Amino acid sequence: MKKFLICALFMIVAVAVLHSSLYAATIVLKSGVTVTGKLLNRNDEEITIQDQQTGQVRVIKAVFIRDLVLSADEQRVKEKKKINIKIGQASSADLLYALQPAIGGGFSIAYPFGYIGKYVQLGYGGHVFTDLLIPLDLKIFQIRPGLSVGFKYHSVNSDVTSTLFFIPIIGYFKFQFITPVGVRPYIKAGGGLTIVSGGGMDFDPTFSGGIGLGYVNEKLPYLEFFFEAGMMMVFESKRGDLITGALGVSYRFGSPTVVGVKDTK
Repeated sequence: MKKFLICALFMIVAVAVLHSSLYAATIVLKSGVTVTGKLLNRNDEEITIQDQQTGQVRVIKAVFIRDLVLSADEQRVKEKKKINIKIGQASSADLLYALQPAIGGGFSIAYPFGYIGKYVQLGYGGHVFTDLLIPLDLKIFQIRPGLSVGFKYHSVNSDVTSTLFFIPIIGYFKFQFITPVGVRPYIKAGGGLTIVSGGGMDFDPTFSGGIGLGYVNEKLPYLEFFFEAGMMMVFESKRGDLITGALGVSYRFGSPTVVGVKDTK
């Protein structure tokens, strides 16, 4: 009798899991986030999906969707109703969604080494930046050109001045990988000018590059938190090499994937 009850319970659980999977659909967003649930409604503009565990309903704009995977049952319903879902297509009015311009900033440091490391000490300050997405259908890869302006304060061991101010103005390209868990590793490279002030003012050609790690939470898809480390080379009479690090956050316009949420409980 006991074995019979255990087998019956196992069969009930298996049928329940199978039933829920039959009506499940998986939505892969352009941000890399994966959303799974039961489809409630869909049209050319948006898809409504319900989390089968929490009962939460999400309305997702089609322009944010990279891929839609339907179960066999959902696929038959789609074919029967002849529903056409346009995934990732944006009109001219959706330019903001396609380019996803971002603004951001954070705290940064710069550690001089080599020749200038003998005289210039660790510097600290901040930076602000803006960039946008090149709308290419590269699946898990994004390219974002941008512009960054920073400010660093350094103490100096010199008879001429006791402080130096570095203001790097850098144009860059960021090559970013998108993962299903919201983690976004990237590499960045660029160049520009650095204004060096302290006992005079110079405008020095500059090259910078680095690697970083961003993170986007599904509940806050318009915010990206990041950490990056790299190197900056300032070319003057003697080249100045600095190891850099930064920690900050950026806001992306047009990137929210959930435009409406309600609780059905």
